Amino acid sequence: MPDKPANVAVAAPHHLAVDAAREAVEAGGGAVDAALAAAMALTVVYPHQCAIGGDLIAVVRRPDGSMTSVNASGRYGTGGRPGEGTVPVSGPGSITVPGMVSGWEALHELGGTLPVARLLEPAIRLAANGVPVTERLAAAMAAVDLDTDSDPGLRGLVTDAEGRRLTAGVVLRQEALARSLSRLAEDGLRSFYAGRLGDEVSAALQDLGAPVTRDDLRRHTPALADVLTAEAANCRLSTVPPNSQGYLFLVTMLAADRLIWRGVVIDDRVLLELFLRTTARREAELADPDHMSATGAELIDPAQVERDVAAVMERLDAPTTPHTVPPAPRRDGDTAAVTAVGADGTAVSLVQSLFHSFGSRLHDPATGITFHNRAAGFSSDPGPNSLAPGKRPAHTLMPLIVEHADGWVAAHATMGGRQQPQIHAQVLRQRLAGATANEAVSAPRFVLAPLDRDGTYGVHAEPGLGDEALGDLERAGLAFRRGTDLDEEVGHAMVCTLHPDGTLDAGADPRSDGATYGV
Repeated sequence: MPDKPANVAVAAPHHLAVDAAREAVEAGGGAVDAALAAAMALTVVYPHQCAIGGDLIAVVRRPDGSMTSVNASGRYGTGGRPGEGTVPVSGPGSITVPGMVSGWEALHELGGTLPVARLLEPAIRLAANGVPVTERLAAAMAAVDLDTDSDPGLRGLVTDAEGRRLTAGVVLRQEALARSLSRLAEDGLRSFYAGRLGDEVSAALQDLGAPVTRDDLRRHTPALADVLTAEAANCRLSTVPPNSQGYLFLVTMLAADRLIWRGVVIDDRVLLELFLRTTARREAELADPDHMSATGAELIDPAQVERDVAAVMERLDAPTTPHTVPPAPRRDGDTAAVTAVGADGTAVSLVQSLFHSFGSRLHDPATGITFHNRAAGFSSDPGPNSLAPGKRPAHTLMPLIVEHADGWVAAHATMGGRQQPQIHAQVLRQRLAGATANEAVSAPRFVLAPLDRDGTYGVHAEPGLGDEALGDLERAGLAFRRGTDLDEEVGHAMVCTLHPDGTLDAGADPRSDGATYGV
């Protein structure tokens, strides 16, 4: 007899994380269980991109179409602050409250059916038994300067017992992390903040000199809210309100609709102008919502979109006018994205990360936890996103749920730092043009991003876009870099779709070590 079709589709950037999701589904779990099992495993197999010392932001769609956003981003601690105008990129001052585990707990309460301990089993097993280092993880480990990165914990993570740097194919074992994950399985996920593991995490943060206190951990809770939604491109698009940057993707799609109405063909050159506009807006607007002058809904209202369209039209009418993009330090970012969709209509888009590669560059060997550097998301300039105790920084993570007028429902998520709205726009355009999920995430794309350590913004483009598109982008008057095919600089995208006939479709970006299940 043929195998029974799977009732859940999953996409994640590492095949062992997808195996963990498959175990959850085969044990009777649904889309939320699958997404959580994959996310938990990713903290073991992709330790440069995400760890339980990081953050998580997600959207869950229920079978009835209702949605909840989960913002498990942490605040800057009350135990200290850097000097005025200083934003630490690494080290103890760059650590905010790690929100990821609280996000797992919220997601489980929103739709998990298997016990948390069961979902953690694959991650615990992988940490204890070890996993082969992939080429991508090996490259991240190679970028750790063993002479100048002073943290002995991080050096111990990326080297073997003889002090030799781990290379691709070598087995990475993380016994201390296995113990911490086992603590979560025994005591519950809240124990990361208020239990035995929370005591250990607090002690580690204190020893490292981080500003996060024991009370900061106890007080942390994720923010659950309604999604921020826009109708564009014949779709209902839903993401997380600020401090997530998701509204910038909605702005892009709404403005594109208005430009089409004006007769403008949306090609890569026009997309670039839209990305320039949203990049400028991000730096001026995005912050902890308690410190912003406008709500997410106000930032995407029709009057604001018309101002964006007018700015883009002005640029298109005067293409030789110099761009004025303020420099931003180039920050190599790392993030892990998971998507899952069930045949019952449940959809999960989940993004979790350490922010930059290995986050703060601080790893606690006692707990096996690497801590993120989300304070690097604050601005050094006075304004709504300036650093202060108790504030959440402007955040890059932006999950997405797409509901098309024709009846299909999809979960989209991507790695890519500040460029995530740009990646989402290009992947969705591929889907709307008829591409399968796998074709859409594999298609060539470009990003507007800082290209050097001086923060010079420019275009990084894959050659597969074709000579005509590359020429148009190069003539935009910005620094230009032609990358390679399937270039990791343009991010990892994950897509899962439920079609009206009940079939499932999934695509994992070939720029990652990803895989899919349930197709």
